[in-house]
Amino acid sequence: MKKDVYISIKGSQDYGSDGDSMELTTAGKFYDKDGKYYLSYVEGELTGLEKCTTTLKVEPCGVVTMMRYGQTNTHMIFEKGKCHIGHYETPYGDFTISVTANDINVSLDENGGNIDIDYIMDINNVSRSRNGISLTVRA
Repeated sequence: MKKDVYISIKGSQDYGSDGDSMELTTAGKFYDKDGKYYLSYVEGELTGLEKCTTTLKVEPCGVVTMMRYGQTNTHMIFEKGKCHIGHYETPYGDFTISVTANDINVSLDENGGNIDIDYIMDINNVSRSRNGISLTVRA
């Protein structure tokens, strides 16, 4: 059964010489299906991904998959120490991305919890940034 939850999201990007961060709280849905946790929310104007739905799938082995659908589409897999290649479709053009998770910490149960991911992202093998996303889920 899907639960209504509040999700606190902290995100950061560091391009070497400068960085960027944001923090927000939004409403979303949280549920357990086939032993995996799912977290879903609609992006807003603050993130620049308006009208886009983001869903995270958290597997018991610690692999986290982020899927975005709407005016921006992507499928990113975060697995500690492994590089995953995907596509990022935006209204301004499509990009090839590679994502390598440096660290993943997941502490979830049926009541909510935390997801923390530290990762490196390359865009079209040209731009590299160190990123972090931290989500707290509570009813």
